[in-house]
Amino acid sequence: MSFISQFYSWLTTPSPPIDIPTIPPNDAPCRYRLDTDSSGTLTLPDGRKIGYAQYGSPTGKAILYQHGLPGSRLEGAIFHELGLELGARLICPDRPGYGWSSPQPNRKLLDHPKDMEYLADHLQLKEYSVLGISGGGPYALACAYALPREKLKSVAIVVGLGPPDIGMKGAQALHWVGFTFGWRIAPAWAVKYFWRTMPMGKLELSDEKRLEMLLKEVANAPNKKDREGLKDVDIFRLTLRGARESFRQGYEASGQDGYVCSTPFGFRVEDIRKDLPVQLWYGKHDIFVPANHGVQIATRIGSSAVLRIADETHGSICLDQTSRRQWFEEFVKSM
Repeated sequence: MSFISQFYSWLTTPSPPIDIPTIPPNDAPCRYRLDTDSSGTLTLPDGRKIGYAQYGSPTGKAILYQHGLPGSRLEGAIFHELGLELGARLICPDRPGYGWSSPQPNRKLLDHPKDMEYLADHLQLKEYSVLGISGGGPYALACAYALPREKLKSVAIVVGLGPPDIGMKGAQALHWVGFTFGWRIAPAWAVKYFWRTMPMGKLELSDEKRLEMLLKEVANAPNKKDREGLKDVDIFRLTLRGARESFRQGYEASGQDGYVCSTPFGFRVEDIRKDLPVQLWYGKHDIFVPANHGVQIATRIGSSAVLRIADETHGSICLDQTSRRQWFEEFVKSM
């Protein structure tokens, strides 16, 4: 799941009424980059293409960013200004079938680090770190397990899914069902229908209309921290721009992504090298990826893992500017 998906499927818990901000026109200036000017592609040895975008400082410390589910390379734009300020270079690839990346039928989780290693070599990175958020968590763990020791310096996971044997106790019913068995058995038509019920997946509508629908959902969010997200309308414009890119090739990639994340990883978290610094941030009020995932990942990794459980939800830990700065700055300083 994407860190932005906190705003897509609420429980019916009533919440206090809240005013919905004015919907800006699609061509109004946005605080976050909505363009594809920093995007490019590279061709892998098997002929597939990887789409990727770069944000932050071009000469900063390199971070391979693993987007959520669904997601795309444009998700990294949320960190552009912080990257410039803190000296971080975010390299944000689309996973197979998303955005500008070619599909990869029958892919496994451990296929992903091979693509990341090729991308890093293509960009001539001597060393780098990895950051995975939400549905990017399994991919960050796979990178921690498989990327070269001499190049991978640290890993951070924010509200990221752990191995499926951890379970989904404490999750909202929709996510408990999805990651317990739903993604493993859902046919393509069901995946498409699911996303078409949400503003992010209604691609036939204008961005203004999708934004209006999304803000109404946020206004009815059960948790106050998520409703406070309405103070930053531009972040929802980025959310919907990224979602349009997620589904540009259709909805199939998200179904494959869900399957990969909810089936055995093909390696043990316990076997991640013990000298690799791993930072973990999770939300006390997260009903998408319960904080127990962070607890279990930290336990399995051992002493090189540092776990923090914040007073946040799945969405607010990244979308709230104060929270986002706190953990991102700490990660960059530790690199």
